[in-house]
Order: sequence, then structure tokens, then C-alpha cells
Amino acid sequence: MDQKTHPQLPLIGRSSDARPDSAGEHWRSLFSGVWGALNVKPAVEGSISGSLYSRKIGDLTFNRIEFGNQQFEKSHSRTLSEEPFFSLSFPESGAAQCQIGDRTVRLLPQNTYLLNNGMSAKLRVEKDYSTFNLKIPVSALEHRLGPNSGILARAVVQPDAIYHMMTRLIFELLQNVDEADDRTVAFMTNQMMETVAFFLTSGDSMSEDSIAVQAAQARVLAYIDASFRDPELTPQRIAAACRVSRSYLYKIFSDGPSVMERVRQRRLEAARGMILHLGDRESLTRIAMTCGFSSSSEFSRLFKKQFGVAPSRM
Repeated sequence: MDQKTHPQLPLIGRSSDARPDSAGEHWRSLFSGVWGALNVKPAVEGSISGSLYSRKIGDLTFNRIEFGNQQFEKSHSRTLSEEPFFSLSFPESGAAQCQIGDRTVRLLPQNTYLLNNGMSAKLRVEKDYSTFNLKIPVSALEHRLGPNSGILARAVVQPDAIYHMMTRLIFELLQNVDEADDRTVAFMTNQMMETVAFFLTSGDSMSEDSIAVQAAQARVLAYIDASFRDPELTPQRIAAACRVSRSYLYKIFSDGPSVMERVRQRRLEAARGMILHLGDRESLTRIAMTCGFSSSSEFSRLFKKQFGVAPSRM
């Protein structure tokens, strides 16, 4: 992305705002506020430098980050209140070495990367590196992409209509969020997530059949996003609403979670979010029903299976 034409983000802080002897600790504190607990140290001899510009809109956080002479490490372990997230990164200048799990990649301009920060992550910058990125909850993309090993990479080859559409949606959301109501922001965010998923999983070598499958999946996932709270949602209803046969619906989700498993995952993630935000202000039974579960016992069983803890213990 072009730093000159991109909407400005508020400055959160810079390493230069602190005294030289505390610049590293100051930067670690700033960066941890967005990325969670991590360890930061110089990559080579010298001082750490960095700046962070950031804005949170709904569940998404938009960041522009400048790194200088630093390496950080984020462990896989986290508290129950820390939801795992993806970082959708658009490098603007310089280069960085990134390791997610057991895979390592060099982050370079003219490429886009989806980094799974729910896994162990390391980043090393010896000189300077700047990037624009989106912090996206795993729940917002995982049901669209399927299981992710850690890193997805796409070269930006112009002209690329999908890339252009994706960046325009990002720009429009940032530029218009103050005038938009919650319903409009939710709609724009959903459209942006669909375009991000399509961009990351598509490419110039895709066949027409593959594009048709991607388009059908996008329609179905958008419908699930809008309808998962309906306890009577069935494959038949989903297929009819998305104008596909039930057999084709099963086919396009044969590689990965089934369509109803994706519905359950969406309901569970929504319920988890409500529990974290509302706490004891709403009963678990009410949350379960609001998110589309037919009984509180079914909800508790599936929740514990998914997250390893009973909803009452969150």
C-alpha cells in the first residue's frame, strides 16, 4: 500500500518519545498494547527504534508500524481472554524475517501476507521495515479460509482487480467510519473479509471451476454470517438461499469443515465474544439462544469441546 495516499492513522507512540536508555522498554510497552505480551530486543548492536499508528474499528485494528533494529518473539500461550488473531500485512519498505510455527518467510513490499499470530511468532528487522496491517480475529477469517498452517503469501501483480477491490474497501472503511452507523460498518467489514479471503486463496492460475467454487463458498459464508443465529438453519435452507443444490453445497465444503460445522463454529465464536464482553450481565442460557443454539446443555458441551473450558468458567 502507498503510505502517501493511505488515510492517516492516529499516532500511538514512538521509541523516540522516551529517553535513550528506556526506548526499548517504551517500545515494548507500546507494541504489546496491540500485539499482546511479547519479548523485544535489539537485532544487532545499537538501539531499538519504532513507531506505531493505530485505530480499532469494531473487531479489527488497523496499524501502520515502523520497525528499526529489533526482533520480537510472541509465544503460543495466552490467557483465555486473549483471542488469537491474524495479521494481514502489506509491507511498504525494507524487509523483515518472520517465523510462524516452523515456517519462515522474508516479508517484502509488493506482497501481501496473512500471519497467524495464534501460533508462536518471531520477527527480525536488522535495519528498517515499515508495514500497514490489519489485526483480524481468527474467528473472522478461519471459517472462510479453513485451517491455516501459519503463513499465507500472495504476490501483488498489477493489474489485480481483487487486490484493488480489497484495498479500496479498507480505505473506504477507514475514511467513512465516523459517519457510518453500526449496521453499515458491519456490512463493510463483512464484505472486506470476503474479499480478503478470496484474494489470499485465489491466483492467476485458478481454473474457472475453482473461481466458481470460491464464489459459491463466499455466498454461503456471507449467508452464514447473516443467519447463524437462526436455530432452524439447515443445509437445505442454506442451499436454497444461496441458489445451489444441497449436493453442491456439500461438495464445495468437502475439503475442510462441513457447512454445518462452520455454522457451529460461527455460533460458538459469537457466544464466546458475548461472554467476554458481557460477563455476568447476561445469562449463559440467553447467550446460547441468542447465538442459535437450541439448548443450553448442547451449547455447554460444544463450547467445552471447542475451547477446552466450560462457558461458566470463562
